[in-house]
Parts: sequence; C-alpha cells; structure tokens
Amino acid sequence: MLPTRNPLVYGLPLLQSGVIEQGASLLQLQNTAQYNEQILIRAARDSEENDRIPEAIKLYNLAGDYGTVISCLAQALGNTLAQPAGETEKGKIVERTAIEILRHYERTNRAVGKDRDAAVRLLRIREAINAKSSGRLDIALEVRSLLCY
Repeated sequence: MLPTRNPLVYGLPLLQSGVIEQGASLLQLQNTAQYNEQILIRAARDSEENDRIPEAIKLYNLAGDYGTVISCLAQALGNTLAQPAGETEKGKIVERTAIEILRHYERTNRAVGKDRDAAVRLLRIREAINAKSSGRLDIALEVRSLLCY
C-alpha cells in the first residue's frame, strides 16, 4: 500500500489528491520504496538537472533521501555565495529553504555529517556577507569569529 500524501506539502500542488496512489497498479508500483524511487526520486533528479533546486530538495525530502537533501542544499548554497547579497530571488529561496530544512532536520535528528556542517557554515558565511554589505560590521565580525572555531 502506497502512502497517502498531502499534495500541498512543501508547496508541490497536484491537480487532485491521491491521483498517483489511485493509479499505482497501472504504474506497477507495489510499495513505498518503488513509489519513492520511480516517482519522487526521478522527479527530484529532473528538477535538479533543470536547475529547480528548491523543488528538487523538497522532492528528495518527501522521498526520505535526507542525505541527498543536505548535499543539494550545500551545493546550492555554495552557488549562491558567488552572487551579491539579495541579487536574485532564486538565491533567497534557496537560503530560506535551507534554513527551514536544517531546522527541521535538527529537531528530528536527520542527516548529520559533513554535508550538514557545510550547509550550516555556508549559511553563516551568507549572513556575514549580508551584514557587511548593509554596514553592520560588528555582526559580520561576530559571524566570522563563529566560523573560525
């Protein structure tokens, strides 16, 4: 039996709730693992390849592939550091998504390790860059000192 999922979770609307679950036999999906691999992971990879990183992250998360979520976040955050603060909406979305997911993973004790540590450090670096560009040098120095532990 496939899990019933709220289609609006993580901002991924479907036309009708449960459509995939209702057609599982046509899709030859026997269990949750097949659903995750054949539907969610494939959609996440496609989103990632088409540079729709926030969407990919949310799909990997729905599939329970928490390590890939954190790895994607770290890669996307690294890419946003090359952009000036606040220049792109996409960068802001990636940062907000990263903060939201990292907080959730911290509460649920998921995806610990070097990728998570990298994502946290990259968020702090962005915070220091934003503080410096807005003239709050004291905050920028404070964040910088936290990174040098």
